[in-house]
Amino acid sequence: MINLSKYQQIFDIDNTAERCKKVNDTMEQLWKSELEQLASELLGQDYRIATYGQTLMTTYHDALNPKYAEQKKDSSIGKKYFAQIARQIGDKEINLLTIEFNGVDKQLYVYAEMSFYQAHELIKTGRLLPMLNELDSELRIFIRKDSFTRDEIHRSALEKTLNAMVKPRTRPWILFGQAVPLEGEYEVIEIINMARRIWESTLDLRNYVIEERKYNARAAHILALIASVEAPYVITMFGYPYEIHYGALENEKSGTRQQEFTLKRDGQTIVQGHFYYSEYDVRTGLNKRVVAVNVENNNHIYADVSVLLDDHHKEWWIPKSFKMQNQDNEALKHRALDLLKEHGIQVRNDSEYLTGTYNNSEQQFEEDPAVIKGRFACAALLFAHVSGRGSFQFPENQVITDEATTDTLVDDDSEETVDYNSNFNFSVIYETIQNCSLTFDKDLIRDLHLNLTALDDKHFVILSGISGTGKTQLAKLYANAVYGLPYEADNPYLSIIPVRPDWTDGTALFGYYSSFENRYIMTEFLRVLLHAHKEREKPHFIVLDEMNLARVEYYLSDYLSGVESHKEIPLHNRDDLEEIPSKISIPPNLYLIGTINVDETTHSISDKVLDRAFVMTLSDVDLETFWNRLDDGIRAGLQNEFAYLKRLHGILAPYHLHFGYRTMNEMLQKMSRNLTLNVEDQASRKAMLDQVISEKVLPKLKGDDRITDLLKELKETFAEHLGQQSTSYGHIMRMEKELLRYGATQFWR
Repeated sequence: MINLSKYQQIFDIDNTAERCKKVNDTMEQLWKSELEQLASELLGQDYRIATYGQTLMTTYHDALNPKYAEQKKDSSIGKKYFAQIARQIGDKEINLLTIEFNGVDKQLYVYAEMSFYQAHELIKTGRLLPMLNELDSELRIFIRKDSFTRDEIHRSALEKTLNAMVKPRTRPWILFGQAVPLEGEYEVIEIINMARRIWESTLDLRNYVIEERKYNARAAHILALIASVEAPYVITMFGYPYEIHYGALENEKSGTRQQEFTLKRDGQTIVQGHFYYSEYDVRTGLNKRVVAVNVENNNHIYADVSVLLDDHHKEWWIPKSFKMQNQDNEALKHRALDLLKEHGIQVRNDSEYLTGTYNNSEQQFEEDPAVIKGRFACAALLFAHVSGRGSFQFPENQVITDEATTDTLVDDDSEETVDYNSNFNFSVIYETIQNCSLTFDKDLIRDLHLNLTALDDKHFVILSGISGTGKTQLAKLYANAVYGLPYEADNPYLSIIPVRPDWTDGTALFGYYSSFENRYIMTEFLRVLLHAHKEREKPHFIVLDEMNLARVEYYLSDYLSGVESHKEIPLHNRDDLEEIPSKISIPPNLYLIGTINVDETTHSISDKVLDRAFVMTLSDVDLETFWNRLDDGIRAGLQNEFAYLKRLHGILAPYHLHFGYRTMNEMLQKMSRNLTLNVEDQASRKAMLDQVISEKVLPKLKGDDRITDLLKELKETFAEHLGQQSTSYGHIMRMEKELLRYGATQFWR
């Protein structure tokens, strides 16, 4: 006999460490053992019992550690307990049955579960309602919105509820089972029998989940075959030799893995693109087992992997189409397919091309996967060349040689119409940002989010901090996340405008009428402003990069006045200008982010501007997280160098002379590139470390007698690690002497 009321009392314990320990001691052994017996009876084998126990004990120990105690003080961990019957299918684990004691909802839940994507697939194929009708009438349906909240949904409203979640990108799990209040006494066998009944009544649902996961695992295997290719691919295109190099495969992010590729000639980078390997699409809420390829952030290939999943050999024919505005798309398609044929790719029906053949019984391509992947990259490059999207073009002034007809390319269903849907839900935005390789913590992202959205009619944030801390990247990352786009994607609702030192008035932003040219001089700022008025439902982001290179209060005064007064800003007084209005207001869907550096080349920000903006300072640099997100190749070869640069960063930080991510990345990249040279051509590792420090860190070193101790510490560490003959040591010796003689010093003489 167990007392659920006592379980609830344990969940209500305020102290995190005490609560986690008590929950684990009371529930872990009992329910893990009971579910193990049930699983053995129901399945016999091929299962694992997953529980909350490890999380509880990890949190318990962290809460006792002074380093993490404050952070864990208000944690919700330990306010529930669960045990699950799980099964591994492919590289993912699915939960077949869960017993959950939820201290926040104050309910005992027993359920089988289905992901949003699986349920949405049933909706799209018209199978959800028939499946629901076959379920036991006593089964209840819950939506799991977060770790603790389960909202009950009547089965007749489930389809409508899930459809309404597509556009805002809400992706909950759907639970099918029973719930009873966490109160009173129950026999353990009563709860186990409840679990057994739910297991039996969700047979069809469970079979669908398992089969769908197996199907996805087969598709994931195909994606993995292509993604695993790392060796460069040598090709000849338009008579020129090229190499395609592949970057590191990133970890899965919302169902998608990303991999950069680079087209090079004679070691020179020509253009870059990305492979995307996806099992589902967060934006549309659909299972999309695809290989997508873009060039310069423009999508050119979108190949459905599902067409290969058969019981036999399956040729991978990929349709190709163009959807370019104001262009002859049929002519573009014929030109692209002609180029594929010229480069040795088989084409049929003037609409699709062959990339390879997949053997389902052996689960392998008949061709080398390196050829398949190389064809994808080459096809995307040719489509970019034909479409004119971006700045990339192949030179076509040489005849294709016989060598160019070898394995080169592959096409795909390219230009999907992109529906840009914005979403200011912070959880959705943060999840998108977490999928990026850049290093920004949650507190910083939340602060930017609130600063931009707290006011309904004014959105103006200034990002300050040392150079290289990612101010501009943060602005772009946030704007893209609002639209559910990765950092690298081209966002038509984001404009990054570099500020020029000669901006002295509002015409720098709003333009002016030129009597000499008899036309209105349009600016990027005004173009975005006009577009924001046309699409008022869409947020438009403008980043004024290095905005204090000019006096901000001079060129931004019209904007600040317009935002505060809600009055229109005059642009001109002519009657013959139809495209440019005589006056314009600042719409509430315009979001302005300015980045500033503070040094002798910039201007201070006046109180007039500061009073109208949220000012954020980005000075903290999380080098450890930055290091962990670098390519394994760099991390494997430069551990000692990174450790020393991190130590150097710690020495400089108290004097506000430390460096940011950009500087660290560029130093590591140079040292890594040095290690790729022939051994006889390499500089020694110590000499190269000395060079990057003297070239990237020390040039910004300056100050008065307040940096006396800093110079002493730098001299000691350089002597110990780099030697007294090093360039960096010599610079510090000179600066020490100058400081003693003149009372101030700087790197530059």
